[in-house]
Amino acid sequence: MNTVVAHVTSANHPNDVLYRGSDTTKQGVIRHFCYDNYDRIDSPGLDLSIKEDSDIGILTVYNASERARAPITFEQGMMIAKNFLNDEGSMMAEEIVCDWVMDGNQSVF
Repeated sequence: MNTVVAHVTSANHPNDVLYRGSDTTKQGVIRHFCYDNYDRIDSPGLDLSIKEDSDIGILTVYNASERARAPITFEQGMMIAKNFLNDEGSMMAEEIVCDWVMDGNQSVF
């Protein structure tokens, strides 16, 4: 999430462009999230979900045009974060989610 913030700051995007935060489910899963606050359909969303008292979680990317979320590696997440609001990050996110859905997988929640 810090990488997204650094990218947005260095690219001189408006201060309100990011919708980010954390929430906790009844099952004790903490979700950290970061989305485009302007709801542009081609911008990705990133979620990191970690069970309380755990060091391991799942990183996912959301694509609005597919209305789906797919798991990603840390490396993919860093690449998307470094390019969060530009074409490279958007296209990478869309390709990952489209491939996930086209392979018959359900959206990850």
